[in-house]
Amino acid sequence: MSKLALFGGAKTLGDGRDLKSSWPQKGMDEALCEYTGAKYARCVSSGTAALISGLFAAGCGPGDEVLTVAYTWVATVAAILRVNAVPIFVDIDPQTFCMDAEDARRKITPQTKAILPVDFYGHPAPIPELMELAEQHGIVVIEDACQASTGEINGVKLGNIAHFTAFSWSGKPIYSNTGGGAYLTNDRSLYERALLAGQHPTVIQGVATDPEVLKYASMGGTGDNMRAVGAGSAMEQLLDADVRTNARIRNCAYLTGKLSQLPGITPPYVRPGYKHVYHYYTCQWDADYWGISRDRFCEALNAEGVYAVAYINDANYQFTPESKKLQAGGPIHLRTIFQERNLYGRGCPFQCPHVKNPPVYRKGDLPVSEEMCEQEFSLAQGHLSPPCDEQDMQLMIDAITKVLDNIDELKEE
Repeated sequence: MSKLALFGGAKTLGDGRDLKSSWPQKGMDEALCEYTGAKYARCVSSGTAALISGLFAAGCGPGDEVLTVAYTWVATVAAILRVNAVPIFVDIDPQTFCMDAEDARRKITPQTKAILPVDFYGHPAPIPELMELAEQHGIVVIEDACQASTGEINGVKLGNIAHFTAFSWSGKPIYSNTGGGAYLTNDRSLYERALLAGQHPTVIQGVATDPEVLKYASMGGTGDNMRAVGAGSAMEQLLDADVRTNARIRNCAYLTGKLSQLPGITPPYVRPGYKHVYHYYTCQWDADYWGISRDRFCEALNAEGVYAVAYINDANYQFTPESKKLQAGGPIHLRTIFQERNLYGRGCPFQCPHVKNPPVYRKGDLPVSEEMCEQEFSLAQGHLSPPCDEQDMQLMIDAITKVLDNIDELKEE
């Protein structure tokens, strides 16, 4: 029998075992540590800022290669370019849409400084395999978990697995209507070096203990790009994040059960031991079977009132009324900057003198990524989460079935 705290025994609550109701008083950073199990967390202005912080902490810079995926939202790759490093693209697993660990293994070189996988659509990347690979080569895994902040692998929360993890609050599983994000790590050195990516000098001096970090604190920046935003409303979401996530998973399981009975549509795959949190519910469309393109199918489904989008090619123009479709869509390695290999002028960072083997980005380099861009269609998190329930999921199934029942009309136009 344990000794009562009144008489000097250990407290039942305390030392990381507090009730969630204590989180708002502690602040978002500490709450994230308790939620994920990570030792250190820091709220910043966005998920992109968190990624930049991680790359900076890992020492990525001119001439360094960072393995990542071209099948992602632009911010992932933009963060690599922001620190003047060179993206080296790895293909994806056609089932999970996440980084193929074996392709990553093939593409590591002496210039590789970090691996930046993406937990795309809410399905965690193969972080354990990538961590093992990184340990073999002495490099850092910086996980883009922006779409999967409530996800898990083998019962362990994301944020507590990779060397460094980025979260985002912008329309994600943990949401804030003013945006924002955070980075998490179990490595105190990475945590402190990340502060130098843009935190205000006074913040760095108040947090850092490493003399090698403190001596650069005066040049830490104004903090304009790294200040914590959205933490208040994100905290409200964090308090019941798992409840909402688990409800969304149940809704998506219902969709999968129904869609699995339909030909020509492949519902999402979930790797055993992985918690897919469904930022998007992403299926594959078989255009050869149905005789119409994925885009035509999405057009018909949208007309029925169901928001369905080809995420990689078209998601941008759905975000605001002013936006238009991408002029050059597809995986990121096929977009203009990577074809021209010139971002900052004079070929930098792709062909600057620090780069030993300037990359060339070609069509056909990433066959799975390129194929998936033409097959995937996604239903958005907002329609998958509470208060939506099984009845709402059935309405979406009814709309899909209606389109399929009238597929010949779509062929005739």
